[in-house]
Order: sequence, then C-alpha cells, then structure tokens
Amino acid sequence: MIQLAKISRLAEKAEARSCRRAYKKDQLADHAIETLKTLGYAHTSLRDIAEASNVAVGTLHYYFEDRADLISYCVRRYKIAFIAEMNSILQTDLEPERIVTHFVHGLSLSIRREAETHRLWYDIRAQGMFDPAFMGVVESIENDLTELVAGLLSRLNLPVEQAGPVYLVLDATFRYHLQKHLAGAPDAPENFERQTLALLSKLI
Repeated sequence: MIQLAKISRLAEKAEARSCRRAYKKDQLADHAIETLKTLGYAHTSLRDIAEASNVAVGTLHYYFEDRADLISYCVRRYKIAFIAEMNSILQTDLEPERIVTHFVHGLSLSIRREAETHRLWYDIRAQGMFDPAFMGVVESIENDLTELVAGLLSRLNLPVEQAGPVYLVLDATFRYHLQKHLAGAPDAPENFERQTLALLSKLI
C-alpha cells in the first residue's frame, strides 16, 4: 500500500509538472504570436520573441526545438481556436440559410478582428513551399480547414465530397479581401461577406 501511495504521488507530481510546462509553452506562444503579427515571419528572430516574452533565448529553446518549431506551434494554436469558433456556428440549430449567413459573417468578422494573425498564416503557408519544416503543419491545418468546410456542406445537405473545391474558392476569396483590408480598404470585410454569400447561395 505504501508503495502504491508513493507511485500515486509521483504520478500526480509528474502530471502537475506537465501541466505547468504546457501552460508556460502556451504563454510563450501567445507572446510569440503578437511579435510575429507585428514583424512578420521573415523579420522575427528568437531574440525578438524572447524580449517580448521577458525570457532568455535559452528558455525558448527549452520549450521549442528551434524557430520553426515555435512558429509552427503558434500557427497551429491560433488556427485551432479559429476553427473551433467557426465550428461552434455550425453546431447551432439554425436553418441552412441562416447557418450560411452566420458562418460567412463569422469569417468577415475575423478579417476585421484577426487580420494580422491570418496574415501570419498565409506567410507561413507560403514559406511551406520553400522550407520543409513548415510543410507538415501547413498540410495539417489545411486538412482541418477543409474538414470545417465539409461540416458546413453537411449542414446544408450538400455533398461533402465537394469540400476541397469549395474550400479553395472560399480561401482565395478570403485571402483577397484580407489583403485589401490590410491595405486600408474599409469595406473589404463587407465586400467579402456579400460576394461569399452570393457564391454560396448558388450552391444552396
């Protein structure tokens, strides 16, 4: 019994350490995202992130293998949150037409509210064509985004096999208006919403 109690205490301590490590890792990632949003992938070094996080560069290396590992973790972390938010819209008990309206409006709001973070995603996606270190995370995120579109099509009683092509069209439209918004066009989110609703209405 004493041995079992000791093993249990050791397991609890190990779990607590793991939770603290995960929490600290997420904290560092959040600081890194803010720095990357401001400076961009190409102009952000580990030293920049360390300074923004008020830690030593060595601390970053303790939690992340290298710069690519840190940036991949950051992009994955914010994309998980974005996809979860959009999925919450699909889980409501709305009629198909209203589901589309709310879904597209959610995308439009994210252009307005999270433009710099989405810009980071497109930056990393482009880097994935040159740097093998990003290929895995880019493929994983794009699969998740395609699954998100499949969920939308399912709610609309449309063939989920069309998720890939529909995702590509939505992504191109989203990126175009995101770029317009970042360039200072005040009506870019509204234009995205209007054009995307018109596109999806043809599908419905």
